[in-house]
Amino acid sequence: MKFTRREIMKGSLAGSLSAGLMLPSIQAQAASKYVLDYGSNQLDWYPAKDNASNAPILIFVHGGAWTLGNRGQVGAKARHFTRNGYNFASVSYTLFPAANAQTQALQIGEAVNWIRANAENLSGDANRIALMGHSAGCHLSSLATLAGAAFPIKALICNDTRAYDLPFLAKMSGGSLPALYAPAFRRKRTWGAWSPISYTGLKQQPPTLVAWSGGRGRDEVSKRFADALERDGTEVHRYDGKRRYNHISINSRMGLERGKLTSAVDTFLDDVLNRTTLKKPG
Repeated sequence: MKFTRREIMKGSLAGSLSAGLMLPSIQAQAASKYVLDYGSNQLDWYPAKDNASNAPILIFVHGGAWTLGNRGQVGAKARHFTRNGYNFASVSYTLFPAANAQTQALQIGEAVNWIRANAENLSGDANRIALMGHSAGCHLSSLATLAGAAFPIKALICNDTRAYDLPFLAKMSGGSLPALYAPAFRRKRTWGAWSPISYTGLKQQPPTLVAWSGGRGRDEVSKRFADALERDGTEVHRYDGKRRYNHISINSRMGLERGKLTSAVDTFLDDVLNRTTLKKPG
């Protein structure tokens, strides 16, 4: 079964309730990291350079096979994007087995909606929010966005997962999911509902950058996901990193100067977040 309307709304509840919440002002403080509660969990907030007002917001979701990792694993991304005028947030979510993938995706939606509701007090622009995830974080951010758990965002960056379509991944692997995926997705009946590709045509989806590395099968599943989005009317950008990056380096190298992927992400964000109207796909 897919997400119910009640479950989707649960993910947006905290954002709705906190619309009037006043946080301690961070305007006059030097750019650094602030730990904030968004409801179910916490996030790290890195203000834009010089605490610029009304700055766009980039939200990052870490990977770790749904069972590992933490929001502090941002590498050079926080420094790079804040220097380029973005507020940067890195989000925690409850790890498996304490939470399953659906609950994790709802928590990502809750974090996005909380940030949107409190953007003005954080010197951010609620109308210029982008969401980015790597590996399991890519799966969760794309699932939260496409299924509607997150209020509409303006851009989505999907960085290297094979979990866009779990039934297809199992088919590629001889009928069962690879060992890394099996613990978090042991119930076959959930595979369709927890696959982002199931929701490509649910609503108007934001412009999306799909990036993949040279890891086994990552190009095939990523292109298939990008094609599905495009068929359903979404503007899709693609970054083929299979000759430059492996699954780890396509994340760890982002934000480093002169990196090809970093340049592609910068160009995508600058274009999409500064538009006043959407482009037609194709």
